[in-house]
Amino acid sequence: MISRKEIRRFISIIMIAVVLSVTGMGYGNASAATQQVGKGLYVKSGVTIEINGESVKFTDPILNKDGSLLLPMRAFYEAIGATVKWGQTSKVASASRNGKLVELTIDSSVAKVNGKNVTVSVPPLLYKYRTYVPLRFVSENFDGQVIWNQPKQKVEITLDKFAEEEPAPLPPVDPYVLHINNKRVMMSDPVIVKQGRTYIPANYFYENIENASENWLTDQQLELQIAGLNFVFTNGSNIAVINEEPILMSEIPFIQSGKMYVPVHFIVNALGGNLRNMPEKSEMYIYLTDLMFHGEFIEKSSGPTSLPVLVPNARLEGTRNLLISDNPETLTSNLISSSTATLAQYDIQSASSMKEHRVFGWHYNQLGKTSMIGITIQNTSANNSIEVTNSKGYAKTSGNSWINYDIGLPIADAVLSEKLKNSDSVGIVIPPGETKTIETFELYPGYTLGFIQDIDVRSVNGANSSYTIRTVLAQNKEDLTSIHSEQVSIDKFAAHPRGVWPQSSITADLPTYTTGSPEVGYNLSNGKTDHFLTEQNSLSKINGSVGNPGHFGLTYKVNIPILNPSGEEKVVKLKLAGRGGLYSGAIKMNGKVHLIPTLKPSTEYVELSEYRISGQSETISLEIMHAGGANMPAAIYVETVN
Repeated sequence: MISRKEIRRFISIIMIAVVLSVTGMGYGNASAATQQVGKGLYVKSGVTIEINGESVKFTDPILNKDGSLLLPMRAFYEAIGATVKWGQTSKVASASRNGKLVELTIDSSVAKVNGKNVTVSVPPLLYKYRTYVPLRFVSENFDGQVIWNQPKQKVEITLDKFAEEEPAPLPPVDPYVLHINNKRVMMSDPVIVKQGRTYIPANYFYENIENASENWLTDQQLELQIAGLNFVFTNGSNIAVINEEPILMSEIPFIQSGKMYVPVHFIVNALGGNLRNMPEKSEMYIYLTDLMFHGEFIEKSSGPTSLPVLVPNARLEGTRNLLISDNPETLTSNLISSSTATLAQYDIQSASSMKEHRVFGWHYNQLGKTSMIGITIQNTSANNSIEVTNSKGYAKTSGNSWINYDIGLPIADAVLSEKLKNSDSVGIVIPPGETKTIETFELYPGYTLGFIQDIDVRSVNGANSSYTIRTVLAQNKEDLTSIHSEQVSIDKFAAHPRGVWPQSSITADLPTYTTGSPEVGYNLSNGKTDHFLTEQNSLSKINGSVGNPGHFGLTYKVNIPILNPSGEEKVVKLKLAGRGGLYSGAIKMNGKVHLIPTLKPSTEYVELSEYRISGQSETISLEIMHAGGANMPAAIYVETVN
């Protein structure tokens, strides 16, 4: 976790770097009229731009291309009162003024004026991440006049005053989908990129983050509070105030359509997190680590690790059984032949008064339409009602390729941190013959869904209970409780797990380690002594089952006995590394959860907390959960430091 002190130090480094870059910036000798910056492209200095008799200053340079002047698009359009929208994918700038619409495409000599093609002698271009447009072409196509005053090196632009009529409508721009800490938001405002920096309205932060707020201090100044940090942004100023300390930014917030556009990367860096902008998909992912995860990431190290031996023995433990719904993982029309389907199911006949269940699911929607996935329970008893006494879970979806980070790691973190969320289905009673919904999830086309749900079911009158737990899918908003079909056939070409096993926890007791001995390593998920979730021992085999060698949905407990014969204080260090493939997960030590970043096998590892052994014996206990999507074996190493 990044401390506030580290945040301030990070921001100070940014401030120093920006100051150095600003003070070192220049456009050549001030006395020179032009400076070549590209083939046929020059920076033109000493030029005055006058619009309707008033001089207009531009903070960015004026360019000269083949004898034509080009101005920075956004600043120029604002100066003449035009409304502009920028298409990031199409590279089209669409500007509207006094009922006329001018559309310019980067590096294209064909523009559109009110929908008709018009030739541009000097096409618009990108320079230092800014869009530049030809001054004369734009002005004259907005019915203006342009005069070049050679002796005074001045451009005089005369434009009609703004009309009272409604401006010409701008062409529609594909809305962005914003994922902020995995919450999916359809943006009604454009994402704007200036000089390589991404800006969005501040309200998307405070509306979609818990305990965040927004307050306009003046009509030019906005206060944004997130996670204990107080940001104050001023329109057109690169000075931000964070917790009453002025900070120099390389970005400049601005007001557009009554909203303060704030620099996304600056906020993400200040709070600690990651930004991934995907303009080709009109999607943006914002991760604020401290607000997204409960545990702390462990810093990974590089270096070889020795070959571990197999865990000598392990055992299934606990009373909570496990239903895995992960095959078919990729949902296609070839595998799902109708608009509704059962993806996984478990038929229960129980003589006990209480049964504990865990449902783990992982599905990728390639059906071409938004679908609903649900967990349902059908009471198949003829005369006994059942009650859901406990129902809590955690679910994540992602249209990103970072499914371990988006889905698997948050689920593992929530389980070990005991942060599963209570569901509305707690307390429902299901009479004989009826079906109730336990939880529902919306799954968009091209998105992956991962979920875990713990459910406790009680027999109301103490008699034998009979019921079926299902994960079901509906493509056309059908009633999920009406889906009673048998689970679809497995995808034989994709060995993702599906089945039911009696417990959802594995415990391994490692051999006693004696302090001062050489390092030893033990391979978890070794497929021999700790692989209990096979196709053969699945409790449900309807239309096929597949084993769960990656231990999806399980917690793995490790006990390490330490012998310290001398009785003198010794320090024991633990390491965890991936074996055979990429690895990621969460680990609980001394009641505290830590997150393991993605590790490359045999070349990367994480060092866990050091343990001080002061007596002659002690047992170190760990609890591990693999992140879905990165299920390869992990290895635990033990060594003495002193």
